[in-house]
Amino acid sequence: MLPIGRRQIFLAPKERFTEEILMDCAFEMARKSGIDSVNARDLAKELGCSTKPIFRLFSSMDDLKYAIYERASNLYNERMFQGLQESSFLGMGLAYINFAREEKKLFELLFLSNKYKISSFSDLINDVENQGIIALISKLTGLTQTSAKSLFIDIWLTTLGIATMCATNTCDLDSSEIEGILKDVFEGVKLKLLNGENK
Repeated sequence: MLPIGRRQIFLAPKERFTEEILMDCAFEMARKSGIDSVNARDLAKELGCSTKPIFRLFSSMDDLKYAIYERASNLYNERMFQGLQESSFLGMGLAYINFAREEKKLFELLFLSNKYKISSFSDLINDVENQGIIALISKLTGLTQTSAKSLFIDIWLTTLGIATMCATNTCDLDSSEIEGILKDVFEGVKLKLLNGENK
């Protein structure tokens, strides 16, 4: 046994990577190159460590990838809320398209992939948040709930089509042209529905 003065004190190495640091790195990888680019080896290389810290913080890569999905979903919801605050329903449509244009890989993860959330179109329309948007449309336009739902569907499909083209680099329309299309569809469908209700 060593004398007290010469004893070596062995401490566990300080944890270099917190969950937040690891998540930030993994999220940026997914943001840049897609969710399939996130694997233990390449993530460890980005962090400059072995794979051990990754599996100390996440039990599996599937758990980590789901956490990335949730962060992407939260970012998307923030953008939609900002759009709603700026210009009501039209603002949300434009925010959705801008998200697809600016965050192509995250848009692909959230809306063009069946990895984590599979919803039918009916489920989407009946989602609590979208029911709130339909109620808002009814209030803004004077349409019945049924007609407001029809308007929502037409606008949603138009917006989704443009957003998908933006995410896949096949849309060369500028922001003003896109805004004009959404306004024309909104006003045209609204007028048709109002005329139908007044017959």
